[in-house]
Order: sequence, then structure tokens, then C-alpha cells
Amino acid sequence: MCTPSLKASTHAARVRATLGTRLVAEFTEVEPHVPRETVDVARGLAQHETIDVVVAMGGGSAMGVGKGVLSGEGRSLIAIPTTYAGSEMTPVFGTTDRAERRKSVRRDDSVLPKLVIYDPEVTLDLSPELTASTGINALAHCVEACYARVVNPLVLSVALEGIARIVRSLPLCIANGRDIDAREDLLTGAYLAGFSIANTTMALHHGICHVLGGRTGVAHGVLNAIMLPHVMRFNADAVPDAMSAIARNFPPPLAGKGTSASPGVERRAYRVGAPEAVATLVASLPVPQRLRDAGVPESVLDSVAAEAAGNSTVQANPKPVSEAQIRALLRAAW
Repeated sequence: MCTPSLKASTHAARVRATLGTRLVAEFTEVEPHVPRETVDVARGLAQHETIDVVVAMGGGSAMGVGKGVLSGEGRSLIAIPTTYAGSEMTPVFGTTDRAERRKSVRRDDSVLPKLVIYDPEVTLDLSPELTASTGINALAHCVEACYARVVNPLVLSVALEGIARIVRSLPLCIANGRDIDAREDLLTGAYLAGFSIANTTMALHHGICHVLGGRTGVAHGVLNAIMLPHVMRFNADAVPDAMSAIARNFPPPLAGKGTSASPGVERRAYRVGAPEAVATLVASLPVPQRLRDAGVPESVLDSVAAEAAGNSTVQANPKPVSEAQIRALLRAAW
């Protein structure tokens, strides 16, 4: 199973060659936000061919369709991620009802992959735009894990290590997509991010992005990049220790590209705070900076706020949030 863009790739060819006669069917019509109809077609193919294992190659959508095929069927998943979305590490998957423009998110431990293959070579051709948006998606996983309502010291340490790797390697991957060491570092950070969010509870940021994605079809990573600094600013006063820890894992390059930061400069970088450090990073990347730039119409903001306010993920936020406050966040981001 893979996206249409990967169907003719050398990486897909390697998977076919490795599977040999064990390959009984292919599904290459993966679509963003995992429409229910797509999952239904893939499940029908799996049932017709009586398959045992799904080998999913791609980003979060490929993993989502693969999980949808597995759910409740006793099959196994092998995941080969080609982006930094991290879905391969979580028991969470969402499907979108196109008619209602609504995305439903489920948690099912049976859909966790039996095997994940992380190969930086399959990420070398990932565009700067997808590298940036899915890299910030991984960063968002780490950030929410740092201030989740239910968290333990192990997850916090893993999330902070993920942040350090992501903010160190993401700019390098944008500058030179063929830098395999930076790609490996970023892939490791994405793995740590996926582990972190899989073992905590998601909050306001992911809740809003899920609703926005279902309503508008804008890529999840793009919405992450736009919304993350705004949500962090909202939560900052409720979780100061977590924000301080996040900021300390932003390296000295905030002082200026190619410079060696002195301790004083490094301390000043930390003092800008985690939300502004993330905003500065996002502003340097080839991603839309506002919802309007991503094609989100202003007319949907109020209905998105109303739906998000009743979302269980949003309600798990460490700081209580009202519909009016969500509306204000969305308008600030628009």
C-alpha cells in the first residue's frame, strides 16, 4: 500500500522485489485525511485477497489507510514511513466523512505495526514543503507530550530529546534534502515524537487541526505548522515548567545561521520563550504562515470553533478552553 506518487518509485519496486510471490495485491489510491470510502475499498480488496499483512509505505495517510484495513480484522501491519508524521508509532487513526466534512479519530491498540522500518534513503527526495510540514507535525507531537495531562518522566525525556533532534536537523534538511545524516537525525526525532504522543493524551493543538483538516482538506502537517505557535502561546501560562524545558532544547542557531553562540546569546534565545522559538522556526520554513494562505476560508472558522469545543481531545487540554477562545485562536491564525 502506498500513495500514487510512490507507486512508480524505486523504493516501491524494492518492496515488491523483497516480497516476491508473497505480494498478492496492491493498493495505491491513498488520499489525504483518509476518506472512509478509501478505507472501504482497501478493506474490500484485502478481504477479497484474504491477506494476512499490510505493508504500508508513505506518510500519515498511508499509515491511516493501513490501520483502517487492520482494525478489527486480526491482520498485521509493516510500516515504512517516508515522511515525519509519526503515525507508524501510534494506535491512533482518523477517517474523514467527505459528505459531512468531519474527521473522526479512533484509538485501537490492535493497529500498531508489528514492524517499522526507518530508512533515511526513502526520505531523500521528499520536497522541502513536505519535509517542513511533517517535521513540524513531529515537533507538535513532542510539544503536546511535554504538557499532557497524563504523562510520566520517561515520556517527557523522550519528547525533549525528540525536540532537540527535530529543531537541529529540520533546517539542515530544508537547506540540503540530500543530507542523509540530517535526514536520519530528523527521522529519529520523528520516531521519538510518535512514541511520545502514543503514550500520552493529545490536547488542544491536535484537536483543532483534526477538525480543520476534516472541514477543509488542508494537509495535517500544514495546519500543525500554522496553529502550533498560537496554541503554545495560549497554554504557556498554565504549563510554565514544560515551556521552559521545551525552550532549553532549542539549540543556539537561534542566534544566527553559521555563528557560534556564546552562553549569553544562548540564554537570550531561551528567554524568548518556547512559543516564540517555535514561531521563529516555522517562519523560516517553506510552509504557509496563516490559515488564509493555506486556503482555509474565513467562513468556516466559527463552525470549526463550535465543533472543536466539543472535541474530547480539545477538552483534554491542560488549560480549560472555551468556544470563544478557540474562535479567537483561529482568527489570530487566519
